[in-house]
Amino acid sequence: MNSPEHHETSGRSVSRRWSLSIQQKFLIGTALILLVFCVLLAALLYVQEKNLLAETAYNKSEMVMAAVEANRNYVRHVLRPKMYEVLGEDAFVLEAMSTSYVSRAVMDRFRKTLPEYAYRRVAINARNPSSEANPLEREMIRYFETDRSRTEWHGIVKLNGISYFYRFKPVYFQESCMHCHGDPSQAPQALVDRYGKDRGFGREPGDVAGVTGVGIPVEVAMAKIKGMALSVGMVGSVCVALLYAVLSFFFNRVVVHNLKDLLGIFQRGLWTDAEQRELAQSMETRDEIQELTILARTMVGRLNEARRRLELHSENLESMVADRTRALQRSQERLRRQVIQRNRELKTLNSIAEMTTQARRLSDILPEVLERTLEIVPAHGAAIYLLKENPDRLELQIANNVDDPLPVLQFDADRCALILEEDHPDYPTSLNEAACGQVSFCEEAEGAAHLNIPLCCRGRVLGVMTFHQVDLDGVKPEMQELLFSIGRQIGVALESLNNLEKLLQSKELLQTVVDGITDMLVLLDREGRIRMVNKAFLQRFGLDMEQVTGRRCTEVHVEGGCAFSPSSLEEVLRTGTPKTEEAHNRQGEVYLIHLYPVLDESGRVDGLIQYAKDITHQKRVEQKIQQTERLVALGQLTAGLAHELNNPLGVILCYTDLLKRQMADFPMGLKDVGIIEKHALNCQRILSDLLKFARGQAGTEPRPASLNQVVEEVVQMMGHQFRKRGIRVELHLADDLPEIPLDVERIKQVVVNLLMNARQAVNGRGLVRVTTRRDGDDLEMRVWDDGPGIDPAIRDKIFDPFFSTKSPGEGTGLGLSVSYGIVQDHGGDISVESEPGQWTEFMVRLPRERKPS
Repeated sequence: MNSPEHHETSGRSVSRRWSLSIQQKFLIGTALILLVFCVLLAALLYVQEKNLLAETAYNKSEMVMAAVEANRNYVRHVLRPKMYEVLGEDAFVLEAMSTSYVSRAVMDRFRKTLPEYAYRRVAINARNPSSEANPLEREMIRYFETDRSRTEWHGIVKLNGISYFYRFKPVYFQESCMHCHGDPSQAPQALVDRYGKDRGFGREPGDVAGVTGVGIPVEVAMAKIKGMALSVGMVGSVCVALLYAVLSFFFNRVVVHNLKDLLGIFQRGLWTDAEQRELAQSMETRDEIQELTILARTMVGRLNEARRRLELHSENLESMVADRTRALQRSQERLRRQVIQRNRELKTLNSIAEMTTQARRLSDILPEVLERTLEIVPAHGAAIYLLKENPDRLELQIANNVDDPLPVLQFDADRCALILEEDHPDYPTSLNEAACGQVSFCEEAEGAAHLNIPLCCRGRVLGVMTFHQVDLDGVKPEMQELLFSIGRQIGVALESLNNLEKLLQSKELLQTVVDGITDMLVLLDREGRIRMVNKAFLQRFGLDMEQVTGRRCTEVHVEGGCAFSPSSLEEVLRTGTPKTEEAHNRQGEVYLIHLYPVLDESGRVDGLIQYAKDITHQKRVEQKIQQTERLVALGQLTAGLAHELNNPLGVILCYTDLLKRQMADFPMGLKDVGIIEKHALNCQRILSDLLKFARGQAGTEPRPASLNQVVEEVVQMMGHQFRKRGIRVELHLADDLPEIPLDVERIKQVVVNLLMNARQAVNGRGLVRVTTRRDGDDLEMRVWDDGPGIDPAIRDKIFDPFFSTKSPGEGTGLGLSVSYGIVQDHGGDISVESEPGQWTEFMVRLPRERKPS
């Protein structure tokens, strides 16, 4: 086993060797790679562009060579044979028969247009000295002679310091060439005379005659390629430099810092004293990986040492674990008992809190509270005293396992300071001490101990809970705090129950007062929702309190609709001033509404009180009195007017008879007299109606008669008029109607008036229904028609004298007034209901017995 010292010594021997840091190594390697990349990039670009240039020059040379070769073929295969044929075998015209001369002459003219192109057809020991090969061309000739399979050579070469693209192709002697280049004795004489027998002869078919070369200068293009490669190299160097900087930054952040942090963790964990830290600093190298390796070796050594020590301690581990396990079990058991005890205490406190919040009376919770508390307190019994006033005293409410508890104990709050100063109080004094708000103990001579807990709420003591025969050693501070919390909870419950009892008493008193009001009373909140109504409201509409509470008046389904106007409610809620108004519901009931705002402490409207008094009967009585008074006054007036006007009308009619006899021969005069007589008779009829109206106020002479018989006689009498107009009359007469006191002729007059009004209202095909029935002590007759109905604006005026909706001359407006008076004289009542545009119904109620006036 290697010791830690061995590793540390080894680490020091390694650390003495100086080395680059990992960051420096990485950056140097990265710089070399990027530099090589830039050089390769520039070289590749240079080679690529150079190859592209060579390819372009090659294509151009191909065109030149193809053109020259075409000329040569023409001379060789067309022109030369023709010249021999014309001139003979010994003739030789150089300008027309030499392919070399012709091709050179053509290219000389070509260079005049494109001087940068160079074309040469050369050979070694050429017949024409100008076609003698230069050193490069000689090298190319030898190149093709060494390997007859080579067809061409091309490339960029330097000539006189200038770069050219050259393309060379070998030229081989053919059989047709031997006439001029073979045996001199066989050659054309003109050729021998011109060039002699030494140069250009002695060739064999297949020999390399020379080379054809095309040269294109590429110096400018090569300079551009070199400049572009250099530019790319420089730009690439700048980009590489930027990339190098970015890599350096991120490597330093991502790798070096993390390695240094890791080294710091190892150093802080492996060396703990100053000497070892100094030793660690002396062994630091510049290579973080090397340092990390040294530290790893050191850590391995220390782990081995720790393992050795663990092996030494393993023998005693079982006994140590057993001892520790027993200690933990004892601690766990104590903790478990404490948790059980605390759970019982919390459960008791929660149950007491739940009981106190749900209870309605003290007798419901005090026994249960004592029983639950005794379960957690080491005591034999307990009792609860409540503090009463006038006089101040502690009064026993309940006791559990307490022998002869004190029923009442006097208490003086002014003596609390003196009571709290006593060192050994007796039991009554200790109860008073608890009533002063202090937890108190008491030990009697017999050895019995008492514990007293005050029942408090908001700093006020409401009573005392006392425990008898308590084991004071078992009452820990935690237990005292728990009992004090229970006391506070009971105090809160006592306060809540007292307040609830007062609230219920106030509510019952208020409800009694409100229900004692016979008119409807409603309490609304500021949103217009019902908070409370009295019994009169519920009885009036047949509702329960749950059906109206929390809802708006318009949302409550009541018979006839709600009489309270929403606009009036909003006005009072907005202005905060009382308001009184009359309101009508759909059933025609009239209410006198009083609205009173309820203001809060800041003067804002917090609610609204609505008081509604039913004045329907009062209004009807007032209307009947007013109607009767008008009828009486008008009856007296009409009786006087009828008496005073009837005599002059009689005289006028008498004289009209005389004039008619005297003017028998004067037609125009008779017509005028007829008009006078007609209007006089009309006035007399009106006076007759007035007299009947006046006599109607004088009284009736009733006798027992059948209402059904009266109706049938009138309908039978008027049936022809209804059938003539196409009006259908239906009778629905009850069979059980008794005879009642009636002035038959006057009641017939009422039925006739109602039927005549129905006939005129229907005005065409329609329906008139007459119904009789018994309603308690009254008999009721209804006349219904499906005419256009009555405008609500004039409904209250139709029984007024002289009020008529008919056209002028069709009625006097006394029919319904007379009928109203007749029914009133019989002690009955007449009314009307109508739905405009649909129907109208008149109702006549007559009593079975005549009521004394």
